[in-house]
Amino acid sequence: MRWTSLVRLGLLACLAGSGSAWAQDKLGLEDALRMARERNGDVRAAFLNVQSAKSRVDQSLGAFYPMVTPVWRWDSSRQTGPNFPGAVTSDGSQSEISATWRLLDSGQRNWSLGASRASAEAQVQSSIQTVRQILFAVHQQYYDALRADELFKVAEAQVGRAEKVLAQTEAQVKVGDAPEKDVYQARADYLNAKVQQLVARNRSSTAQAALKATIVWNVEKPLPPLEPQPQPEVFAEVPSLDTFVERGLRQRPDLIAERLGVEVDRSNASRADREASFTWTLDATYNRSVTPDVADGRFVTFLVSLPLFDGGQSRAAARGAKASLEASKSSLSQSERAVESEIEAAHAELVQNTERVGAAQLAVEAARKNYEAAVEAQRLGAAGTNIVTVSTALVSLVTAESNYVEAVYDYFISDVRLRVATGDPIAGEAGA
Repeated sequence: MRWTSLVRLGLLACLAGSGSAWAQDKLGLEDALRMARERNGDVRAAFLNVQSAKSRVDQSLGAFYPMVTPVWRWDSSRQTGPNFPGAVTSDGSQSEISATWRLLDSGQRNWSLGASRASAEAQVQSSIQTVRQILFAVHQQYYDALRADELFKVAEAQVGRAEKVLAQTEAQVKVGDAPEKDVYQARADYLNAKVQQLVARNRSSTAQAALKATIVWNVEKPLPPLEPQPQPEVFAEVPSLDTFVERGLRQRPDLIAERLGVEVDRSNASRADREASFTWTLDATYNRSVTPDVADGRFVTFLVSLPLFDGGQSRAAARGAKASLEASKSSLSQSERAVESEIEAAHAELVQNTERVGAAQLAVEAARKNYEAAVEAQRLGAAGTNIVTVSTALVSLVTAESNYVEAVYDYFISDVRLRVATGDPIAGEAGA
């Protein structure tokens, strides 16, 4: 299924040059993921890397088949000198066909084929991981862009509330129900809200620019409005960490690729060790000359060789191959520990963000009631209520609303991050 998925992704990438027209009112997450699959250069490169690795397998497999080589040669010569009466010239052509087949050897071809097959499968897994990372980037950037839009709405609401408080304060000062200094505080709150609105707008533009780059959107054209994601209401219980770690170590494409890399180095070490000692080959050759004379030749050759002295090259190559094998094993062990740590962090993040969403939602409800009560109390001129009370309530409400937006989109991203960390299917991945 992994191979089929990658082929599909690659074929879509190859069609990216046709330039699909995307005329739509809104851009959904699935649309963004599809664009990345079709247009992103790294996705296309991942598919082409697999094709290259598959070609190397075919090349290694070809060593087991006969090699047939037709040859045609034409010569023209002219010789002069004291030993030649006059000038001697000759013209002629020769054509022949030869076939050579290595029937047996001491294992080098098998090791080469095993290494190339393992290398090709490792490239498949590495390419799958590359595609998954790109799809995760689309998820993250899409959610970041939505987050920025929501925070801009919070900033807009803050400007409206601050403007209302300023107008209400100016009215109270005018009739003598509040000191004139309260207007300064209300006006400062309003101007600060305008600044935050500009900051939020810039954050939205930056987030959309990152998404454009990943899905290869025309930088000169604005993105259509993003489709909002439904707010989480019911949270499934997050399974235990051990479950994720076991699954991640077993199915992470990059770990599978590293394990296959160890097999490649093991085959290379075996071949180098053999080449540093006795090697043997059994070849059959057939040769037929067509012109100028017809002649046939048949040969069977059994060759045994030993690098008695080559300056230590073959033994050094064998030691180097064994060292590379041990290095691959050590690297794989460290990668497995790193994956365990990544899964642990992603698991803890998802659990915490799940709790954050619920707590932030309660904080928004409490802060909204507090703000509404403070504004109403100021409007009615309640004792003990002044601009500081209203300003504090406004800041608390904006903080609570911003925290809720941050918590929601952190939750969305952490859910996808844990799936990527454990190798589980994610939205946008073919076959997911």
